[in-house]
Amino acid sequence: MPPPPTSVLLWRADECAAAGPVHACCLRETAPGARAVVYRTRAEQGIAGVVDFTAAAGPRPDGGWAAPGVFVPLADPVPRAVLLADDTLRPVFASLRSRRRLPEPAARLLARMIDPPADPRPDR
Repeated sequence: MPPPPTSVLLWRADECAAAGPVHACCLRETAPGARAVVYRTRAEQGIAGVVDFTAAAGPRPDGGWAAPGVFVPLADPVPRAVLLADDTLRPVFASLRSRRRLPEPAARLLARMIDPPADPRPDR
């Protein structure tokens, strides 16, 4: 199972359209193997995918930090209404303004939501 996400990135819908390599804005402490959830802004708000970072963050010429990674869209995005209905996630997603760290309880919960365990029943 992948590691729990450590941060939230805010992307427009057009940025969430295709899987593949990205050079994403991130937090300074982003390291290889770190994972971020991607929150789609504007239309159809919610968790649209994840970025699995492949290298450490480095400074961007225009300020801030960025790192290479791979964007993977979720087959079943998590709508904003679901995030706001949960007492653990509401404080994180109620008023997002920019990328941010995820508190550990929220990270563990999101990991279960976006990477559900395999169904152990053989007929499924």
